[in-house]
Amino acid sequence: MLEDESGRIRLIGNVLEDTLLVTGVIVGVLGAETSSGDFEAIDLCFPGMAPQTGGDDRMDTDGKACGSCTLM
Repeated sequence: MLEDESGRIRLIGNVLEDTLLVTGVIVGVLGAETSSGDFEAIDLCFPGMAPQTGGDDRMDTDGKACGSCTLM
């Protein structure tokens, strides 16, 4: 089942056979609505981790910037 602000639609397609989806997952789905009202998925895209910046931009345990301090 795929859900957004406009409603819900049942997902079908071979790409779903090896994919475990759970409630609340953010996913991009490439495909098309079938004549029976289902959505046939051709490809799925999941968000990844944001790129990490270089340098020393760590935070201390109290949330303050931590330049060259030692974290304990």
